[in-house]
Amino acid sequence: MKKLSLQTWISKFQLVLVRFPFTLIFIVGFAVLCFLHIQKTDIEIKDSLWVFFGLGTLLNVAVTLYLEDIQNHTLRILLNVASFVLLLVYCLTLPDKLIDYQRFQLVALALVFVLSAFSVSFLKKNTEIPFWNFSKESIIQLAISAAFAAVLFGGLGLAILSLDKLFNIHVSPKVYGDLSVFSFVLFAPVYFLSNIPDKTEKRKQEVSVEKIIKIFGLYILLPILLIYTLILYVYLIQIVFKWQLPNGWVSTLVSVLSLGGFLCMLILHPLYLSKENRTIERFIKLFPALLFPLLILMSVGIFRRIADYDLTINRLYVLILNLWFYGVSIYLLITKAGRVKWIVISFAMVTFLSSVGPWSVFSLTKNSLESQLGKQLSALHMLKNGKVILNQKVEKSDSPTVIKTVETVRYLVMNYGAESLQSYFSTSLKNKTAFDILEQMDLEAVQSDVNHYFHLYSNNDSCIYNTNSYPTFVMLNTYDNEKDLNRLKNICENNELKIDLLGENLIVTNKLKNNSVFTIPLKDKIKSLIKESKEKRRERFSPDEMTLKGLNYKLVMKVVNGKHYDLKGEIILSNFEAYLFLQH
Repeated sequence: MKKLSLQTWISKFQLVLVRFPFTLIFIVGFAVLCFLHIQKTDIEIKDSLWVFFGLGTLLNVAVTLYLEDIQNHTLRILLNVASFVLLLVYCLTLPDKLIDYQRFQLVALALVFVLSAFSVSFLKKNTEIPFWNFSKESIIQLAISAAFAAVLFGGLGLAILSLDKLFNIHVSPKVYGDLSVFSFVLFAPVYFLSNIPDKTEKRKQEVSVEKIIKIFGLYILLPILLIYTLILYVYLIQIVFKWQLPNGWVSTLVSVLSLGGFLCMLILHPLYLSKENRTIERFIKLFPALLFPLLILMSVGIFRRIADYDLTINRLYVLILNLWFYGVSIYLLITKAGRVKWIVISFAMVTFLSSVGPWSVFSLTKNSLESQLGKQLSALHMLKNGKVILNQKVEKSDSPTVIKTVETVRYLVMNYGAESLQSYFSTSLKNKTAFDILEQMDLEAVQSDVNHYFHLYSNNDSCIYNTNSYPTFVMLNTYDNEKDLNRLKNICENNELKIDLLGENLIVTNKLKNNSVFTIPLKDKIKSLIKESKEKRRERFSPDEMTLKGLNYKLVMKVVNGKHYDLKGEIILSNFEAYLFLQH
């Protein structure tokens, strides 16, 4: 074991500086954005900047690992610059605020770049063992880097906390945020990059399977997969016997089994090649064949969901995943599982091809739903010359077409923005919400199960408030999943006051003033916080943002959780904690 010293750490950093210079620039750039965000400076950070430095880090690691095997220095520079320019052009096409489908796309691209980093150096023949060695060592170093960063953050954080608790030295919460950035955004990636196997180590043909890896793959993961397979086969026999369509969950379960099986094959690959264990040999040879009946079951489940509920981004990705499972299973049977690295390579390729370009999942889904919406609007006689007739009264009985139209509009706006519907409207839809558009179409009141949970919290843990102007203080706390908005819920009562929650309003009754009553409306305030939470992807707000003021009261909300029905505009509170200050 090498002796650790300051000189060792300096040498490691120099190695990163020489081997991954552009990656280091991306890491530092991303860290600077994190510091600026924590300090809440007046500088507005566009989403495209986060994407450029975050995605650029992952992309450049893969590019660097690929290029270091190319002898031509000029070609290496040109390809590095080309990747930089392509990423820059992509980021320049992004809006200031990303919409949902773009976030899906970024996750897919990040996954592609991570998988590429593991496999780009091993595209040639006879590199199965080097690929396995490199992947194993990189994953181990990634785990070590994360553990070291956690210890660094915990140790220094505790030291800073002790200054506050022992010496009454006030420490801003921002210091802990800065420390987390230093630990996890700067230290961990740099340490990991310094320990990635170098050009010589990447070519090692000698293989050593640690005991813990063998135990995990052979004695933990493999038995779980066998039990899982047995359960799914019993379910398959049951639905064939009853001649019924599969449950919607079947796609998820078969996907987990398939991915788990392929992962197990990757982990146990050296032991399979050495032919030292018959159980492993049988599993790797039989598993792809055992998958086929379950993959057919998965296909039926997917097509059923698409037929019943139309195409969505998730469903199209699942369909592509299903087709990839077929392809990989056939490949493994033909090659007798001799080249498992292509499981990773093909997954990265399919994910990339299905996530960019006019043939991508996002484009196909958008085009399909826009076409479907046109048919739905025509069926409801809401189109004239290809444009929606605004404020036209539509029969709103439990018409499946009306409900599907509402859900299509909402899905398109949520994932692609209001502009995706612009071709059907003469007026501008810029900055319009789904509720605004449905209101114009006179469809906002249509009953639908579309809802989402919200969680809002105050980021101030102080229990001290200045109450000079409000002599009466009440602590409110209620937890209730009751869906009846018209039910009066008493949450506080004594000889002076009675406070009830009715739907989205607090009803305050002053018993000392002839039972005089006044209402504190919560709905508009909570809706504005929900909107802010969605747009800025945050759940914690300052006390001022969580405060409602009236002529004779101040309400400071601490925790507000519940369901928000976008289309109906209703809010059902399940958890409500607040401080109420009242004047005489």
